[in-house]
Amino acid sequence: MIKILDYSQIMQDEVEKFIVDNMNDELNIKEAVFNIITDDLKNIEKNYIDTGGSVLFAYDTENKRIVGTIAIKFENSVAVLKRFYVDKDYRRRKIGYLLYTNIEKQIVEKNIDTIYLTTGKELKNAHKFYERNGWEKEQLNPGIYVRHGAHLYKKKMGGNGVMKDEKDVLKQADILVEAIPYIQEYVGKIIVIKYGGNAMESDEQKKNVIKQIALLKMLGMKVVLVHGGGPDIEEELKTKNISTKFENGLRVTDKDTVDVVQMVLIGKTNSELVKLLNIQGCNAVGLSGLDSGFIKCTKVDEKIGFVGDIEEIDTKLILKLLEENYTPVISPIGYDKNGNIYNINADTAASEIAIELKAKKVIFITNIDGLLDKNKKLISLIEKEKIRSLIDDETIIGGMIPKILSCKNCIDNGVEKAHILNGTKKNTIIYELLSDSGVGTMIV
Repeated sequence: MIKILDYSQIMQDEVEKFIVDNMNDELNIKEAVFNIITDDLKNIEKNYIDTGGSVLFAYDTENKRIVGTIAIKFENSVAVLKRFYVDKDYRRRKIGYLLYTNIEKQIVEKNIDTIYLTTGKELKNAHKFYERNGWEKEQLNPGIYVRHGAHLYKKKMGGNGVMKDEKDVLKQADILVEAIPYIQEYVGKIIVIKYGGNAMESDEQKKNVIKQIALLKMLGMKVVLVHGGGPDIEEELKTKNISTKFENGLRVTDKDTVDVVQMVLIGKTNSELVKLLNIQGCNAVGLSGLDSGFIKCTKVDEKIGFVGDIEEIDTKLILKLLEENYTPVISPIGYDKNGNIYNINADTAASEIAIELKAKKVIFITNIDGLLDKNKKLISLIEKEKIRSLIDDETIIGGMIPKILSCKNCIDNGVEKAHILNGTKKNTIIYELLSDSGVGTMIV
């Protein structure tokens, strides 16, 4: 086991004893190396500890020998790396990396953004380390490296500037390995995602969902995004003093309301999602069912007004966009043969689009963890045959009814699996699709 020892935390005579006891000719340690470290010891108090600097030793507890050392000083908010050595027999064991990263803890804690490296042969690997780990080399001063902000280390450091435990790093690697068979299964397949307005509570949550969609696309999946926009619609209706009510989870939509729905979904929500996706390099294109007339509707019920029941979906436009590596972002607006505009429930629209596209999966993103039982506990897996009984006993109520029926409709018509996820929580799409455990409700 390699242990990193900080000189400031141990007695000088103990370090000297390490050297005397363990660094000798039998271990092939050159006299020059011995002199380097003993010279450091002679000047530690004066040149390092008193100036807030640090000297670290890498100690092999099994073989009882010091196998590396690193020393740093802090001068006028600049970190100066003064000494670096790793025993030649240990250079394949990442000793240098351990020493560098432990020094980095102190640099981050002190908010140092400039480091100076001497150009001696022994620091050649130090230059390589800083070039590879987020530091920018100044062209006019070859020995100076600059870091613009601690955010460059957030992937490696915790909030307190402490290097993440090796177990955390290995756990992250395990997650990536676990994801491989799922990625292989979904590459080139169509994934339809319905993003509900209630899951767009904050910009941070919205950006997290968008980044996950961007990752799926980068991994080779063909993503189609269908969105709602209930809160945005509600806000606009209030400003226009238009009242609203729901019947079985569907918004009662008169002529004034449908005008607002069209304006908000196409003009606000859709355009914002397209913008965010394009920032992530997704080549997003905003659509509604009016574009190329690809969603034709009939009226669901006279009592609820201009709410559309999908009669026909022409997927040629969507498939063409997917072939050209675009990401379609669809507002659930349709029209009838007389040119009337209809608000379509976004869950219904997503399910019908998924069926017509022969999608591999359909995902419904909302603001709850999934389907809950009467004790408010998550039902992680449900067979489609059990859905009707859960509606009858009122386990499934309100807005969850059209959502879960949309899932069932998908499974009945060839989509392999449907998922309901909480989009207000971080990375739920990735956990659900690319891990063994999952985090939401899956309908099969």
